[in-house]
Amino acid sequence: MGLKIGGRIEKVNGRELTYSEFAEKYMSQNQPVVLTGLMDDWRACKDWVSPNGKPNLHYFSTHFGKSEVQVADCGTREFTDQKRIEMTVSEFVDHWLRDCAAGGGSLLYLKDWHFVKEYPEYIAYRTPMDFSDDWLNFYLDKFRMHNDPDTYSERNEISCSDYRFVYMGSKGTWTPLHADVFRSYSWSANVCGKKQWYFLPPSQPHLVFDRNMKSSVYDIFADVSQSKFPGFEKAIWWECTQEENEVIFVPSGWYHQVHNLEDTISINHNWFNGYNLSWVWDLLLKDYNEASEYIEDLKGCDDFEELCQRNLAANTGLPLIKSSSMFSEIMVGSWGMYSIV
Repeated sequence: MGLKIGGRIEKVNGRELTYSEFAEKYMSQNQPVVLTGLMDDWRACKDWVSPNGKPNLHYFSTHFGKSEVQVADCGTREFTDQKRIEMTVSEFVDHWLRDCAAGGGSLLYLKDWHFVKEYPEYIAYRTPMDFSDDWLNFYLDKFRMHNDPDTYSERNEISCSDYRFVYMGSKGTWTPLHADVFRSYSWSANVCGKKQWYFLPPSQPHLVFDRNMKSSVYDIFADVSQSKFPGFEKAIWWECTQEENEVIFVPSGWYHQVHNLEDTISINHNWFNGYNLSWVWDLLLKDYNEASEYIEDLKGCDDFEELCQRNLAANTGLPLIKSSSMFSEIMVGSWGMYSIV
């Protein structure tokens, strides 16, 4: 049985949309939208794209080839995500070109490359005004929590340096069903290529979870078990085709699955601000309570709280203590008077 499509994402000329209009219509209403006209002056759209409109893989090998990145094997599931492999950008490009020459092979998708952190002098793009009220990355840039030797090392994935990423994948690569980290907002800009998005509104996530609300559907186009996920067939999806030089805004709590219809490069940010901070905080509190429940039998231990924090960090990427401290500093720094804790 095919998906039930009940909505489509509108496309708006971003140059004709004021920030106030964007905030009122999309952020405050938590509604997705595709914006055009925001990438015309991006260096990435020139350097990273060949004359034929395909990714300029030679440019990446030549200029960024030694960078170490994480690559997802789209054909291999590992727990709730795709199996991740570490390699250099040059190795990834070589694999891509070999697959093209051979007409097959495994589909590898470069994900979560912290390009801005690694190449701060190379200004590939500028964040569009609509997404610039970014408390998460502002905090990480300004306060440099990742430079704290007690909490961060280059291999420590718990304390993240930023939430700005580059993605690169050939036609057929994809990302399984998920909601974004912290239930943050995200935006994704197609430097080249085309993506197909499938969204589930935040009123329906229970339909893609099992009866215990512990595990969700991995691939909405696979043979989804009706006995394990009894509500799946009731889900009403929204869909959208994102073209080259278009930017999509993904609101909080919208589960989504994404497929590259062509060879694609995209730039992606996660962020939050005053419009969706309550989503983020509610999720962290929920995850904290679940983390403490998992180890309830250890409640008498002196280091029980530390164990809770470690479990929470493993699940969400940030401990509640660090999160509450961060939110306090963000709120005080942004408004001068408000604090969550």
